[in-house]
Amino acid sequence: MSVEILDGATIVNFMEDEEAFNVQICDRFAHLDSDHDGRLSYGEMLKELQCLRVLETHFGVDVETDPDELVRVYDSLFVQFDHDLNGTVDLEEFKSETKQMMLAMANGMGFLPVQMVLEEDSFLKKAAEWESAKLKMSVEILDGATIVNFMEDEEAFNVQIRDRFAHLDTDHDGRLSYGEMLKELQCLRVLETHFGVDVETDPDELVRVYDSLFVQFDHDLNGTVDLEEFKSETKQMMLAMANGMGFLPVQMVLEEDSFLKKAAEWESAKLFPGEEDASLTSEEQRWSHALLHHIGYCHSGHDHLAIVNIAKG
Repeated sequence: MSVEILDGATIVNFMEDEEAFNVQICDRFAHLDSDHDGRLSYGEMLKELQCLRVLETHFGVDVETDPDELVRVYDSLFVQFDHDLNGTVDLEEFKSETKQMMLAMANGMGFLPVQMVLEEDSFLKKAAEWESAKLKMSVEILDGATIVNFMEDEEAFNVQIRDRFAHLDTDHDGRLSYGEMLKELQCLRVLETHFGVDVETDPDELVRVYDSLFVQFDHDLNGTVDLEEFKSETKQMMLAMANGMGFLPVQMVLEEDSFLKKAAEWESAKLFPGEEDASLTSEEQRWSHALLHHIGYCHSGHDHLAIVNIAKG
C-alpha cells in the first residue's frame, strides 16, 4: 500500500482517457481471471471487491466490520457486476461496473484533494499514477533541512542551476526573457497552500506576482536574467522556502523538474548511495529518509528498514 493525494477530478479524468483506462481494465481482468476462461467467478472477483474500499472511513483508514456484513456486502457487489445474473462477470460487465463505481467514488470525494492509503494494484492507485505521469509530478517527503543541505552542496546545486538555466534558455543567448522564465516562476509554487495543493488565484493577481518575481531575479533591471542572477535569486527563494517549512517532514506535490524535486532526489541519493532497499516501498523509503534526516543520522538501507519497523510498531 502507499499514501497518495487524490481527488474526484483525478478519477474522472483517468476514466475519460479511454485508452489508458481500457489498458488498466484489460490488465486487471486478465490478472483476476486465474483460470483464463474469460469470465470472473465470485472467488476470482473477491480481491477486486475488497480493493473498492466501500467499507472505509477517513480517506483510507479501514474500520472494523462484522464478518457477516462483509459477506453480504461483497455478495451484493458481485451481483452489481454480474449484469446478466449468470454467476460470472465478463470483461464488458467488469469495465462498465468498475466505471460506475469509480464515478460514484469521485462524486463522493468531491474536488478537494485528500490523502488516501491505496492498494498498489487498485484502480485508485492507477488513477493517481496516471495523473502523476500526465502532470509530471510526484509526491515527496521534504523538510527545510533537505533544501538547505542541497544548496550547501555547491557542486550538485551548481550542476542543477546550469542545467535548468540551459533548459529555460530556448534561444541560447545566455539570458532569460520573461517568457523563458515563466515556467520557472510557476515552479516556485508561491501561490499554494497545504503543502502542494494549489489554490485558485485571480489571473490578474498571477500576472502581478510573476512580474514581481521576475524583477527580483533581474537584479540590474535590464529586462533579462543572466546565469548569476538566476543562481543567486533561486538560492534566496529556496532558502526562504526552507525557513518557512521548518524542519519537520511534510508531504508535498512537486513538479518533476523543479528544484524542490531535485533536492528530494539529492537527499535520496545521499541516504541510499547506490543501494536502495528493495524490501521497502517507495513511501516507506521517503518517510525513513525524512525521519533519519530529522534525527541527524544516516547510515545504510538496513537503518531505514529498522526505522520503518519501529514506526509500524
